[in-house]
Amino acid sequence: MASLSVQPDLLVRDLVRLLADLAALHQELAGHAKEKLEAIRRADSDAITAITAREMPLVERLAEREGLRRQLTRRIAGALGVEPGQADGIRVGELASRLPQPQAGQLLAAAAGLRQKVEELKRLQRTTALITQEMLKHLNEVVAVMCGGRLPADSYTRGGQRVRPESAGVFEAVG
Repeated sequence: MASLSVQPDLLVRDLVRLLADLAALHQELAGHAKEKLEAIRRADSDAITAITAREMPLVERLAEREGLRRQLTRRIAGALGVEPGQADGIRVGELASRLPQPQAGQLLAAAAGLRQKVEELKRLQRTTALITQEMLKHLNEVVAVMCGGRLPADSYTRGGQRVRPESAGVFEAVG
């Protein structure tokens, strides 16, 4: 294990706090995702739009905080003697293995908390995506029926001539 000076100690403390902040932001996004699922169930497009608007600043803040996390990780890895090329891709577990206790444990606990929140958010996003895909399939079918159906059925006149149905002019009728 490498000996840490005061500077890396402070950086590790800042990284632990930052990971906790990232976990809180992911938890907040997960709350919005749950609200969005409820709004989808109610078919409340205004609520969906409002929730999406509230999510955008959180996503921007997450991106900013993620950049800071990468910088901190890179600086800590460099202080621990990791080559600059390897510091960019270093995993938290590997970084923690180079730290003394209790810093290593704190870092691993913060990373585990973040991982849990990220997995919850991913699960909610997958559910939302599946529901949205199914809704789009259904709406495509509805529009196809409104426009005359997918498989136009031929019919015959009393004289035996074949007549092809015309597609419905639903959209023309309403403007």
